[in-house]
Amino acid sequence: MNPGHGAAGRRPRRLRMAKFLAFTAGAAVLAAAPAAGAHAAARPALTCSAYNLPVRIADPGPADQTLWGQLCYRGDREPGTVQLLVHGATYNHLYWNFPYGNGYYSYAGAATAAGYATFDIDRIGAGNSSHPPSAGLDLAAGAVALHDAVTALRSGAVDGHAFRHVIAVGHSIGSVEIWLEAARYHDVDAVIVTGALHALSPDIGALQSDLYPAADDPAFAGSGLDPGYLTTLPGTRESLFYDLATANPAVAAIDEASKGVTTPAELAGAASILSEPPAQQPSYQITVPVLSVVGEDDNLFCTGVTAYNCASQQSVRGFESQYYSPAAHLRLVVIPGTGHDLALSTTAPLTDAIMVGWSVSVVGPDAP
Repeated sequence: MNPGHGAAGRRPRRLRMAKFLAFTAGAAVLAAAPAAGAHAAARPALTCSAYNLPVRIADPGPADQTLWGQLCYRGDREPGTVQLLVHGATYNHLYWNFPYGNGYYSYAGAATAAGYATFDIDRIGAGNSSHPPSAGLDLAAGAVALHDAVTALRSGAVDGHAFRHVIAVGHSIGSVEIWLEAARYHDVDAVIVTGALHALSPDIGALQSDLYPAADDPAFAGSGLDPGYLTTLPGTRESLFYDLATANPAVAAIDEASKGVTTPAELAGAASILSEPPAQQPSYQITVPVLSVVGEDDNLFCTGVTAYNCASQQSVRGFESQYYSPAAHLRLVVIPGTGHDLALSTTAPLTDAIMVGWSVSVVGPDAP
């Protein structure tokens, strides 16, 4: 399968990538194990169904919002473990199952191939979910909605099947929202955070300056979104979220065409959380295993950061470990030559292998 090419004349760091491949070979084997000996075409058929869940954005509070999600699994029997997929700011559920490359850019596809179910949601305020007034839509509100989604998955309210285990998988602000949810409710069995470390790049102002009211963007014409909903200025996403060496121009173009929104309250909340001392961070309150994955060239969390060096996995892990308790058994992986959008970079299969392999080692698809 050809995922396309990055910018002409620019190549990933070959030596570092080769070492990385050797280091992560075990995880790749784990990820492939459920399908060993079978051609991809022989995998069980994919079953997907969309659901609209009534959820709250305050606790206590009424379940007067709607959270949209798509449940997918392979075969005719739902597994015991579901992965709840939570996208980042200015994205929607397509981040985890991108409509290009015949599955190359689909973490949902990799996870279901390994035997998991996935519940790929639009966060409150995004995509097919409710769009409450932007002023009140912060990360705490989103965390309450996530908790209601976890409860629905465990109770059988989704598809009539009660999942025994839930792995929460986040990206960027979606990862921060999962930190809050897992810290407050302790209702998931494992956590995967991607594109989220505990220090922001000094260049974060570039992202802020590239946001403007979604109502002013042709992509959201007639949407009825209030002026507080923000999206990225046209033509800025590739430079913000990708390393050009591992960016496929076709993916970046579709990313632009399918972009989503965020709110000032979400962005301010993330910055506030990251400014707290380590032991006061929500991530420190998580008591289940945690995997953290970041791209070496992440413009939001690596570029210009002096607290750690993203070219050194040991350096990043040394810094991040102070923000998690020993109960989290933190595993941290840096993907070489990759920007913020790990799932949409040409290195996506490497990231998928790490995430799925770790998942299998912690909570298998049919764990008792």
